[in-house]
Amino acid sequence: MRKSKSSKKVMLINAQQPEECRAVVLDNNIIDDYIVEHSSREQIKGNIYLGVINRVEPSIEAAFVDFGGKKYGFLPFKDVLKESYVHTGEKKAKVRIQDVLIRGQRIIVQVAKESRDAKGPSLTNGISLAGRFLVLMQGQGSAVSRKIEDESERKKLKDIVADLDLPEHLGVIIRTAGVGQTKVELQKDLQMLLKIWNKVEEAPKNESITGPCLVYKEPDLVVRTVRDHFSSDTSQIIVDSPEAYKSLKDFIKLVMPRNRNLVKLYKETKPLFSEYNVEEQIETIYKRTVLLPSGGSIVIDIGEAMASIDVNSGKTKGGLDLEETALTTNLEAAKEIARQLRLRDLGGLIVIDFIDMFQKKNKAAVEKQMKQWCKTDKARINLARISKFGLLEMSRQRISPPVKEGVFEQCEHCNGSGLIRSVDSIILNVLRKIQEIIAAEKVKVLTLEVSPEVSNYILNYKLDVLTNLKSKHSVDFRFETKTGLSYDDFKYVVTEVWEADPEQNVKTDEKPVESTETAKRPSGRGRAARSSKKVEEGQAEPETKEAASSTPTKRKYTRRPSTRRGPQRGRRRRPAQTAKKAENKPTDTNTPVSNGEGNLKTPEFSTGDLPGNIKSPMPPL
Repeated sequence: MRKSKSSKKVMLINAQQPEECRAVVLDNNIIDDYIVEHSSREQIKGNIYLGVINRVEPSIEAAFVDFGGKKYGFLPFKDVLKESYVHTGEKKAKVRIQDVLIRGQRIIVQVAKESRDAKGPSLTNGISLAGRFLVLMQGQGSAVSRKIEDESERKKLKDIVADLDLPEHLGVIIRTAGVGQTKVELQKDLQMLLKIWNKVEEAPKNESITGPCLVYKEPDLVVRTVRDHFSSDTSQIIVDSPEAYKSLKDFIKLVMPRNRNLVKLYKETKPLFSEYNVEEQIETIYKRTVLLPSGGSIVIDIGEAMASIDVNSGKTKGGLDLEETALTTNLEAAKEIARQLRLRDLGGLIVIDFIDMFQKKNKAAVEKQMKQWCKTDKARINLARISKFGLLEMSRQRISPPVKEGVFEQCEHCNGSGLIRSVDSIILNVLRKIQEIIAAEKVKVLTLEVSPEVSNYILNYKLDVLTNLKSKHSVDFRFETKTGLSYDDFKYVVTEVWEADPEQNVKTDEKPVESTETAKRPSGRGRAARSSKKVEEGQAEPETKEAASSTPTKRKYTRRPSTRRGPQRGRRRRPAQTAKKAENKPTDTNTPVSNGEGNLKTPEFSTGDLPGNIKSPMPPL
C-alpha cells in the first residue's frame, strides 16, 4: 500500500498488539495528533458507574465515592444535581453538602478526569453521552459548539436542533463534526444516544443492583478515535488489525454510512507506522528539546505545578536585526508549541518564555498566531497576553494522562530528578559517616557495604585516611561490595566492639570516693572556726589575717568584733571568736593579738592543731 500523496488527512490505527493500541492523524505525512492507550492503564474517562458515597467532607465541600476502582473518586458538591439530593424535609437558607448527601447513598457518577499521581479520578453527577455529531446531556436547552464560528452555519444548526424530538429534562450540543449534516443523520445519532440514556436511568431504580457497578463503558480506542477525530477532510482510515477493522466497519455503517469505503485493512509485512515514517516522529515526542525549521529550538520541562516552555534562537539566520530574528523564531515556536501540546497531551498551567521583543505589534502578532493554532485543539484553552517579562501564560484542559505514562518508568537511582551524586561527594560522606560511628562507640571492626566504585576509590586514594583512623582508634575496616548499590542504600555495621578494661573500671570507681572524702574535709574557714581560741584580757578579737603559704594576702578586711559562737552558717562569713580567754589551753598562734598599743601582732604559724598533713592555712574562698 503506497503512501498517500494527497494533502488530506490520513488516520492510521495500530492495534496488532493487545498490550498497546496507537492511533495517529497525519497531515501531509506529519503527525497532527497522537492517541495511545495501554492495557496496564486502561482509560475510564467517560464511563458511568453506580457508586456508593463512602465519606462526606464538609471542609472541602466534596464527597468520596466508591465506584469500584482502585481509588475512591472525588465528587465536588458543585457537580451534584439537585435530583440526587436526599430530602430531609428541613428548609435552610444555604444548602450544605452534609445535609443532602449521606454515607452509603447510591448515586450515578461519570468519570470526568483520569486519576493522576496519588489523586483519584474526578467524578461528576451531570451525565453526558458523546455521539458522532451530538452530545446528549442533562438539562434543558440545546446549543452549538463554540468552535463553529460561521454565523450562517450556527443559525442553520440551531433550527435543526429546535425540530428534534427531545425529552424535557435533556439537551444536546452539536459537535463540530455535525457541520453540513442533515436532520436525518442528526436524528439517527440522537436515537442511538437515547437508548444508552434509558439504560443509565434504569440502573439506580433497580433495587436488586447493589453498587458499586459499571453502568456504561466508553467504546474502545479504535472507535473513539474515529468518533472524535474523523473530519470531512479525512481521506482514508487504515487499520492493521482484522478485529479492529471489523468493529470499525460496523460503527461506520451505523453512524456515517456514506464514509464506509474510507476504512481499509493493512496487510503488508512491514509495520504500518514504519511504512509512513511515523515511528521516528513518535520518538521525538518523548524528547525534551524540539528543533524548529529556521534553526531555533524549544525546551519543554514538566513540573509538579506547571509545564514551562523556553524558546531559544539557537542558529537562526536570515533576520536583518535582533527584533526580526526574535519575531521569526517566536512565530515558528508558536506553531510548534500548539502541536506539541496536543501530541504530548499536556494539561494544567503552562508558561511560555518567548524571546524578548520590544515592539508591541510583534507581540500582538505572536499572540494572534498562538490563538490561531490552538483553535484546532479539542481541549479547552485559555490564553493570556505576553507580560512585560516576555512570558505568556495559558491553561489547557487535561484530556488524558501524558503520553510518557506507561512508556517510561521512574529511575531508581535518581528518583526521576535526572541527577545523582558525584563519586567525590559520596567518598567524603562515607568518610564522615565512618568518623561519626567511631566517635559514638568503641568500634573494633566496622563493616561497610558499598558499591564497587566507592570501595576501589577509597582503597586506592583514601587508604592513608583509613590507616590513620586504624592506628588512632584501633579499628579494622571490612568492605563488602554490591554492584548497582545506590548511595542511599549504603550500610555501616559495627560487627565487633572493644570490651571494657577491668583496671580502668577500678580506677574509675575510686575517683568518686576520693572526691567524696575531699568534699567531706572542712574548709580553711571551718578549721579556723574550730581552732579559734579566746583572746587574752577580754578584748575582742580583731580581724584574722589569712594567706596562702605561697601567695600572701594583699588586702585586709576590717570587721566588727562578734560574740557569736559556733560554726559559720553563711557563705563568706568569718568564724565567730569567743570574747574570753580560754584557760589551761595554749593560745592559737595563728590568731593576731593586740599589744595594747592598737597594733596587731601576728604570731608564728603552728601546725599542731591542723588536721592531716596540711602545713599551711587554707586561703580564703
